[in-house]
Amino acid sequence: MFYVRTSILPDSPCVVLRGTPSEASSQSLTGRVLFRLGHSLKVKRITVAFQTTGSSKQQLQSRTANSQVQIEQVLFDASSLSNGYAVWKSNCYGSDSSRYEFPFTFVIAGHMHESVNTSFGNVCYELKVNIQTCGFGINTWSESLRLPVFRIPKEGTPHALRLTDPLRMQADWLGAVELQVLRDTASVADNSKMRTLVVIRPLQKGLQLTDVGLRLSETVCHKTATDRFGDPQSYHKVVSERLKTIGDSITGLSSLPLSQEHSLTLSLPIPKAFSGVQYTMDTPRISIVHELVLTATVIDRDHTPHYLRISSHVRIVPKLALEDTFTELPPYYSASFDRLLLGSSEEQLDQPPSFSSLPPPSYGFAASTCNISLA
Repeated sequence: MFYVRTSILPDSPCVVLRGTPSEASSQSLTGRVLFRLGHSLKVKRITVAFQTTGSSKQQLQSRTANSQVQIEQVLFDASSLSNGYAVWKSNCYGSDSSRYEFPFTFVIAGHMHESVNTSFGNVCYELKVNIQTCGFGINTWSESLRLPVFRIPKEGTPHALRLTDPLRMQADWLGAVELQVLRDTASVADNSKMRTLVVIRPLQKGLQLTDVGLRLSETVCHKTATDRFGDPQSYHKVVSERLKTIGDSITGLSSLPLSQEHSLTLSLPIPKAFSGVQYTMDTPRISIVHELVLTATVIDRDHTPHYLRISSHVRIVPKLALEDTFTELPPYYSASFDRLLLGSSEEQLDQPPSFSSLPPPSYGFAASTCNISLA
């Protein structure tokens, strides 16, 4: 059986750029390409390229910048040989020489546009390998692998610190009902579940609660494309939503009297990035905003329904961005006082130690890193 099996094995499943395009530094993309053959092959040239994928109509165009990217690296070139090719043996011989492996390294610029997939166009990247052979039949073989480019805030910047800000929404409807939405953070990773605590607090008597719902929406705005009125083109879609009907299973009523505070934990599934949702971003070409909406239906004493709604912006970010928000404690570097215990005699070890006589441990740069304010 004649085949060329190519495996593209990057060391990382994605490219991570840290910081804004003006402050992000270049990142190295390393990996290897592995070839397996079903028959001996005469190989002339092998290249690997990091490039944008898709047609020009599908790509997100800009008036000021070109979105086309192509960085090529030559892995093998037999042009210097006398016959212009090299003979590769197939795996059927069972020798180590039947496996052909080539490493590659690319330098990805920090100002590169991150991956996005919208109705206005997309920015997608891939690793593509081309192998040129000589002989009859097909003389060019290719294999590609999609590789997304993420951009996360640079550690220590205000943008990175805002990722851990809690989400607190609160609204008072005519002094009758108070709505609250509580979350540990206003940022959520894609391909996860967004668990949110919803609190309905009555401020007057005689009200009934029919349903409570959560909805996550996405608004994409193309800044460089305008409609007939001169406004930037945009579109809006619902990413995920959940509606919980409130009822009394004992009485069989479809509503519940608001005689006390009600707390509900609702969970919204967040789809995978580039398929059902995009990352929150704001670039010179495109901006993507996500909004979390709480809805509730309340019936007053006159049996008139009222549809309440409060909303707040949230951020959809890569999981890596949330993992990078944790910082390490200062290192403990002084071990000189440990000899007080390790060097004690057996008689002293039988007695309970006096911790009040031990000096405290010393931490590096503790005076500059631990600031406590009691005001």
